[in-house]
Amino acid sequence: MLRFLPLFLFCFSLIYSPTAYAQETDQPRSVEAVIASVQDKSEQGRKLFYRFTAKTVLDETFVVDTRASYPDGLYLTLGPGDRVTLRIVEMPDGTQQTFFEDKIRHPSLLLLFGLFAVLAIAVGWFHGVFSLIGLALTLIILFGFLFPSILSGKDPVLMTILSSVVILAVNMHLSHGLRVRTFFAFLGTIAGLAVAILSSWWFAHATYLSGLGTEEASLVLWDIKTITDPVGLFIAATILGAVGVLDDIAVAQSEVVEELQSVNPEFTRKELFVRAMRIGRHHIASTVNTLVLVYAGAALPTFLLFFNTAQGPLVFLNNESVAEEIVRILAGTVALILTVPFSTLLATIPKSKIIKRVDTHSHAR
Repeated sequence: MLRFLPLFLFCFSLIYSPTAYAQETDQPRSVEAVIASVQDKSEQGRKLFYRFTAKTVLDETFVVDTRASYPDGLYLTLGPGDRVTLRIVEMPDGTQQTFFEDKIRHPSLLLLFGLFAVLAIAVGWFHGVFSLIGLALTLIILFGFLFPSILSGKDPVLMTILSSVVILAVNMHLSHGLRVRTFFAFLGTIAGLAVAILSSWWFAHATYLSGLGTEEASLVLWDIKTITDPVGLFIAATILGAVGVLDDIAVAQSEVVEELQSVNPEFTRKELFVRAMRIGRHHIASTVNTLVLVYAGAALPTFLLFFNTAQGPLVFLNNESVAEEIVRILAGTVALILTVPFSTLLATIPKSKIIKRVDTHSHAR
């Protein structure tokens, strides 16, 4: 299986062409600062309003009134010593206006990631280490290739497909070994990826989605002039969301076939497929339920917002924001379901070599 490694490295080098993150723009600049003192604090219910002084590492001093940034109030508590980000805006008259953006939370995020890494290694041992390496490569592909490519105006669907193929190829062989069976499991995920592409495209057009069902999508189309296809961006996001579960189901079915084969090498491909599919159907039932709950949990605020004002279930379902989430769920679930028979069928292909080896040994005796 080492012969596949140069192919994966070539594919990665082919699509990985870093795009500069920093570009010359006249956009407002963002700075990090520490709150030195709070001059005023008021409350209206759960909403908080502050006026504070903050200093940067360059000893710049800014006085900030959060009412200018968040006139409806904050749900964050602020105090001396808190690290925050500020937005500095150059006004037409040459003066500067400072707005509060957010609290700095990346130190806490790094701490949480460290805890996650320790648990992954402690429980998974070498598999945990390889999974972390795979995660790092996934992030490199996303931030180094996919996002910059979409921002530069390239087709979001095509870029997502290329990124997904490389992510699956590298991660599956890194986590499960450079084996023939892993390679066929990878082919099973590619079949599932094809289903995800087709179902996402079909469902999006069949339900007349514009891709602008969320405020974020509208802002992307408004602020980033290189992005002109909101439907394509929605399809790309749906494909990317489905990719995460495909390798799990494909590897699981491949392992099932391998175990059945080791128990009885005389099983035919048909018998292996039928027996493995019995287990695969149970896997479908549990994984589909998990996938639906994951998508529903991510979309919970959207569902609650429109369910609260909808006049009946049909009105609720007809809202584009809700319809987008339902399409995500259905497209991902369809890809997951069909990945099971595809990956199971492909997992039975390496069987011929094992039978041949068994027959050879039996003749030798």
